[in-house]
Amino acid sequence: MVKMNKKSFALFCYPWDIIDEGYDAIIDAVKRSGLNSIYVTVNYHSGMFFLPHSKKRKIYFPEPGALYFNPSNWHKNHTFQSPISNLTENWTKFWEELSNKCKQNNINLCAWMLGTHNSGIGTKYNEISVHNAWGDPITHSLCPFNSEVVDHFVNVSKDVVNLGVFDKILVESLEYLPLRHGHHHEVIGVDFPDDLDFLMSLNFSRSCMDQLKNKNVDGEIIKNWVKKISDDYFNKRLNNNKMDWQDFEKILDGQFWQYYLIREESITNINKAVINELRQDKSLKIGLLDFGPLYSLGPYNQRWQNGVNLEYLLPLIDEIHPTFYFTDLDFNKKKYKIYKDVIKKQVDMIPAIRTILPQTSNQKDLTNQIEIFNNDAAGFSFYNYSFMNYENLDWINKSLSLQDNNI
Repeated sequence: MVKMNKKSFALFCYPWDIIDEGYDAIIDAVKRSGLNSIYVTVNYHSGMFFLPHSKKRKIYFPEPGALYFNPSNWHKNHTFQSPISNLTENWTKFWEELSNKCKQNNINLCAWMLGTHNSGIGTKYNEISVHNAWGDPITHSLCPFNSEVVDHFVNVSKDVVNLGVFDKILVESLEYLPLRHGHHHEVIGVDFPDDLDFLMSLNFSRSCMDQLKNKNVDGEIIKNWVKKISDDYFNKRLNNNKMDWQDFEKILDGQFWQYYLIREESITNINKAVINELRQDKSLKIGLLDFGPLYSLGPYNQRWQNGVNLEYLLPLIDEIHPTFYFTDLDFNKKKYKIYKDVIKKQVDMIPAIRTILPQTSNQKDLTNQIEIFNNDAAGFSFYNYSFMNYENLDWINKSLSLQDNNI
């Protein structure tokens, strides 16, 4: 067991929190929580956020897909461009001053870097987004088969490293998103099983279909099969037996599984490209946010339905940051027992804890969550300062102190 004072304890926040409230406010929040690190996003997708303790605003809509740094020359010449946030006119100064404040207070400054989950780019340039079997663009999810998408995130990675202020980079969402995601005014008014949910999320973009063709896989057969299975369920009311991973391997005499492995390879490749760029700074720690425990199909060896295969990604990183965003404590325990068999202690594990509703309504809730993971965890990260009341910071401090006393 790692002693508590040797662990990484981090608070998630956003640049607008720091700009609105000042550097000292976020430093004070980290100290009040008893933490030693902060994760600040360097790019983001979109949302509508209620900010309880902000004195400047109560609702904030981040500019979709914005960068929170000044990109280098690649940006103006790229096929598509993320907007640059106008929260400040001098992002270089922002990061330098925040870095200095963190160093003065012995706080690690970490970049929280998002990937293909990007509604800003996907809405403006929907030809590079994921497309489902019906050809519908999924505009909050960019296609990792597209070379320009990969190039964009490699360049973002290079610029983030070149800022020269971070101790760690936490990579999020270089993966395929599920069908249900909570998109703006998302309405899914009927029920359907988990296997169909998965199939309807699959990618058949032009770039994907081209790659399938290059590898002698008939994407049209796979696409038409997905449409038929959906039509059978919704229009013909045929309830086929629920499919699992073993079934997927055998469908269409193995052709579906060939498709799946190529789909998975696209996620492995974009992660490798980004992480290789981040590794240009040998001093940086690299973490990967893992949403795998949230997925309904569960793991298959070390792979998840979002295209992530940890067999290939764990050797590339220093830390894995799993998410167990469930409200039922026993269900969290069950999921964690499964997860331990997936990662096999190959890298440090730092669970991300949602320290807000509905997962956390009081200090006891938080303590109970931390206790599940504490014996194996190399630290914890707490999501998200932006959405918390100040008392939540005290819950974090108290909960961690209780764990320390139990060692």
